[in-house]
Amino acid sequence: MIKHVFKLPKDYSFEKLGIKGKKYLVNELTDKSGFVFIETEKGHETTIVNHKLDCFYFVLEGNGYFEIDDIKETFKKHDLIVIPAESKFTYNGKAKFLRITNPPYYPEQEETV
Repeated sequence: MIKHVFKLPKDYSFEKLGIKGKKYLVNELTDKSGFVFIETEKGHETTIVNHKLDCFYFVLEGNGYFEIDDIKETFKKHDLIVIPAESKFTYNGKAKFLRITNPPYYPEQEETV
């Protein structure tokens, strides 16, 4: 039976460059999007470009700023940040996000700049 309600995973799936995350394993249900709960104490420590996916960060709590293609914008709880594919970005601040990607994220799609 395929399940449709996914609980927040207990364990972290990854920890890197100032962030840690818990990946929702939805690939049995869909291969079109990816979902990750992300926590950070100070932000992402690098600037990256995702070449093949759009990223959507929904702010569950916290505040800070994103810098996307050299434009700096502040964020707070319940904001939605949209980062189209091929955009250069980084972020700073203490926050918890739900990151949605379309298509799902794979490390080879990402470049550190």
